[in-house]
Amino acid sequence: MKIAISSFLATLILKFIYMTVRWTKIHVPKKSEELLLQKRGFVLALWHNQIPFIIDFTYKFYVKRYGLEVIPMASQSKDGELITRVIAHFGMKPKRGSSKKGGAAALKALVQDARKGSISLITPDGPTGPVYTLKPGIVQLASMTGFPILSYFAKYDHYRIVQSWDRTPVPKLFSKAEFFISEPFYVPKLKGEKELEVWRKKLETFMLDQIGISRQYAESLREEVKLAAENKRRAK
Repeated sequence: MKIAISSFLATLILKFIYMTVRWTKIHVPKKSEELLLQKRGFVLALWHNQIPFIIDFTYKFYVKRYGLEVIPMASQSKDGELITRVIAHFGMKPKRGSSKKGGAAALKALVQDARKGSISLITPDGPTGPVYTLKPGIVQLASMTGFPILSYFAKYDHYRIVQSWDRTPVPKLFSKAEFFISEPFYVPKLKGEKELEVWRKKLETFMLDQIGISRQYAESLREEVKLAAENKRRAK
């Protein structure tokens, strides 16, 4: 009941905010636009803390404008249940699973969906972080399917930061938003854990560079979140 109420309120608030947001520009490289026009054959990726920024955009741009079937990956945690319910109100049907629980089965299902033409959407540092730490599932998916990864994010001129594990920014009323889609990122067929780790780091760097965040900043933010969590536990 609590999750149902929370998801309803979150959806209501976000939809109201999105009604006032003005999109100023969408940056789409030519090669990425070609993939969008094909309506299949790629994987979408974004950092977990971008979710409030891009739910509306994901539906209106990928689903409505290009007619794509986008399937977000949601964890089997309570947080995942909340996100699943909210996303469902925006015309998408998440697939449940995570690196901690149900990951292998979810990855297999995503591979099958991708080969049928669906577009998998993954937050590679979810469901619980650490923030900006890319987990290998998306790299495995790209390697197994041969599909490139399109990473995307948004910039808003007005927002507030929620003190969550990933310091989630939430847009404010009457904000202006600019959206950025990356060039395709290709992952070769991988053999073994060492190659997987090499390409995991490459994609992590690629996605951090796209949003203008250095590895040093990402690490300092992880430490900040860790210390805040420890102080909170001590205060109890």
